[in-house]
Amino acid sequence: MLHGRTRSWRRSVLRGALALLSAALAGSLAAHADVPFADLGQAFLARHGKAAKAEDLPVEELREAWCVHGELGAFDVAYPLAALADKSGVDELKTLCSSLLELQAHWIEWLAQDAAKAEAARADIAVLQAWIKGWKPAGFARAAQAADKDLFVLLSANEAQVAAAGRLGELVCKADVLGIAPREGRPLRILFAPTRRDFVELLAYAGLLDETKRAELWQAFATEWTTFWIGWDIVMACQYPAWSQDPEFRTGLPMDKFDKSGLEQHTVQQAANGWQWLCFGADGAPYLHQAVAMNLAISVCGELNALEGDGWGFGTTGGETKPYEKFVPGGNSGGGVLPPIPAASQDSLKKGRWREGLGKDHFAAPLRKGQKNGLKALAKDKPAHLDDELLRDKDAHFLLVSADDSVKYVVSAPFFGPEARSKPYPPTAVILDYREFFRAYKCAFFHWLQTQAVPKDPAASAERFRKLLRALSERGADTPLEDLVREIHELPLSAANGKTESLEWRFLEWLAKGK
Repeated sequence: MLHGRTRSWRRSVLRGALALLSAALAGSLAAHADVPFADLGQAFLARHGKAAKAEDLPVEELREAWCVHGELGAFDVAYPLAALADKSGVDELKTLCSSLLELQAHWIEWLAQDAAKAEAARADIAVLQAWIKGWKPAGFARAAQAADKDLFVLLSANEAQVAAAGRLGELVCKADVLGIAPREGRPLRILFAPTRRDFVELLAYAGLLDETKRAELWQAFATEWTTFWIGWDIVMACQYPAWSQDPEFRTGLPMDKFDKSGLEQHTVQQAANGWQWLCFGADGAPYLHQAVAMNLAISVCGELNALEGDGWGFGTTGGETKPYEKFVPGGNSGGGVLPPIPAASQDSLKKGRWREGLGKDHFAAPLRKGQKNGLKALAKDKPAHLDDELLRDKDAHFLLVSADDSVKYVVSAPFFGPEARSKPYPPTAVILDYREFFRAYKCAFFHWLQTQAVPKDPAASAERFRKLLRALSERGADTPLEDLVREIHELPLSAANGKTESLEWRFLEWLAKGK
């Protein structure tokens, strides 16, 4: 059975950096309204062994016969042979594999209680990274004719390199050391799509494999995605959609065009999301896992300006869920239909103020500016929906601004917990800004929780965060995240206002002080 992963990407600009906002690309989607998915799927089959029907080319055969592939600890990667015809493809594969190894180094450091085992894992990762650094195009020249396209066989890995990979896989795929591991005990399978044409053809192929997924995957907006799932394989694009219309999907925008590490950022963030899905499943804590993926990407790349997406793991954003609940808290307290995400031209969307600094400080600086502006705006216009306690609070408010600066709106904490889920959404005009705000907010909050929740004791903060992640992987389905947080931190995650001491209000105070 195929499990579709829907990610509606939207576009914004920061220092020339691209963020894709698919709901706003009305012109592009109109050009793709009649995407010939069936024809694209048949063309894909014809080029891959001249398969008569999709069942003749199962995913396993696609990986084994038409890709180089190999297990690098937590990730079983597959990269198409056709993209390895020149040096650029080999260099891209090296970048992808190296970044996935570095991701694991940080994951292990976060979770391992035994420092010696973390150091041993780092040594194994260094062995593998050195091996990858030495990959040459000549080594891949014989890949198409090779009987075994496993990277370790194809590139003649030595005994030490094979052993390092084996130890790393054992460490991350079993819970003995880290306390967290995939529930099936297997690595995350990633199928890379180097070009936009590759990605769209894989969407088409997936629909041929499972007709029940066509309603989800064979949609014009799906051609703007950067990830989706075929069974237990996550398909990950290596390019963003072209900035200009391209109905044949022959062009794409390199992820490194505006950010030197853009491809690495995207790869780490999406791989971390997928990996956590294997480990935690649908545990009701999406914001935490999204933030973990963001902060891992910052740990690896030093910054994060890649696109996040609306959710994580398997699942859909169709009628089963509210349109916004996967990326921002809130609901429609008055009932009825939620406001749509507004459309805008691709060069006049958000100015990226919530991405200032590109996440080097986990977005604390732009949040602090928004906090100050929120307090100023609140003084001019006291919203009737806020209680007196919140109105008196100097730290709980953030200013949202519409794309054309015509609408300004103050949103107020809490942004976590039951109270946040029951709050109404802000006006439609600032929904895009709300999304970008909350992206920064959850990243900063969970980084603070991991590093500074215990005042003046980073080690104790890290230990409590480690306990929280472990408890999440072990808890019963009926135990809310809020209960685990209260048990570990002896404080609630959040509260209706600052009158009740909570972690979120401690964070807001810390943010306002600029420390």
